[in-house]
Amino acid sequence: MIAIKNLKVDLGDFLLNNINLEIDSGEYFIILGPTGAGKTVLLEAIAGLYPVLEGEIWVEGREIARLNPEKRRIGIVYQDYSLFPHLSVEENIAFGLKLRKCPKASIKEKVNDIAEIVGVTHLLERKPQTLSGGEQQKVAVARALVTEPEVLLLDEPLSALDPETKEMMQQEL
Repeated sequence: MIAIKNLKVDLGDFLLNNINLEIDSGEYFIILGPTGAGKTVLLEAIAGLYPVLEGEIWVEGREIARLNPEKRRIGIVYQDYSLFPHLSVEENIAFGLKLRKCPKASIKEKVNDIAEIVGVTHLLERKPQTLSGGEQQKVAVARALVTEPEVLLLDEPLSALDPETKEMMQQEL
């Protein structure tokens, strides 16, 4: 379960204030709003990418608002994929595991397992810029899932995909 209580995030030129919501475990929750309303800022605050000025963020009974991002067990996938262009697909997927200082053998095994699940095993040695949009999105999803997050945040993850790939990714998720 996610519970957000009286959340305040101040970015100087943008303020999220008094955000409250509860999302049950296993539930899909969609945040709708116009461009610039703060949907992405809210997701990034939950993930720990912006400091919380006031309020609480609870995930599965743990208060995480003041934890570092790598301690929160949150995965996030963006519309633009946000892959590191200088890293291979394998290195992109492994990135979060390396931050957590997982053993090399464990990283290799987990990367191979998730690559097989999302169907990118044949792409592991390639760079992101050589991939199609659908392939890049699969890699972004694999990178988010490989760390076994308690919560997966998706910021318009399918909007840039063609209809066939979009349907396939909806099934995967």
